[in-house]
Amino acid sequence: MMPTPSNPSEFQVALRQVMEDRVPFCRLLGSKLRSLDPERPEMALAMREEMIRNFSHGMLHGGVIASALDTVAGLAVLRKMKHEDPQSTAMAQLRQFARISTLDLRVDYLKPGRGKSFIASAAVTRLGRRVANVQMALHNDEGSCIATGAAAFMLHAARPDA
Repeated sequence: MMPTPSNPSEFQVALRQVMEDRVPFCRLLGSKLRSLDPERPEMALAMREEMIRNFSHGMLHGGVIASALDTVAGLAVLRKMKHEDPQSTAMAQLRQFARISTLDLRVDYLKPGRGKSFIASAAVTRLGRRVANVQMALHNDEGSCIATGAAAFMLHAARPDA
């Protein structure tokens, strides 16, 4: 049976739990997986006081923007790896996270980070044997593009004991 939004796969359930509850930094950001579309996953963030850079204007901190883009890019790489190289179990697939590390991250800040909530999305443009390239975007709740990004991820060889 194919997973649907009402019937997610074991991997999707486990991935959501890891990203929303088990990764301390994602929990700190309050990130919520909005879409696990393998071609363009999305992550949502609600504006909170702790995330504000300019208290007089209520703008999202640039570090939060960069972190959200980096996180959704890693998620996109993992989703693409699942599509290209499916593992036998959900836990084996989640272990693929250990193979991914950010090599380069570029963020273009296009507009002030104003909004009540934000959606970060990413698409893998190339998944090679050693490097993956990703394009990302962050939009506010009104649909304005706040920032875009590009990232390269190192894909480490799988450990024999993994």
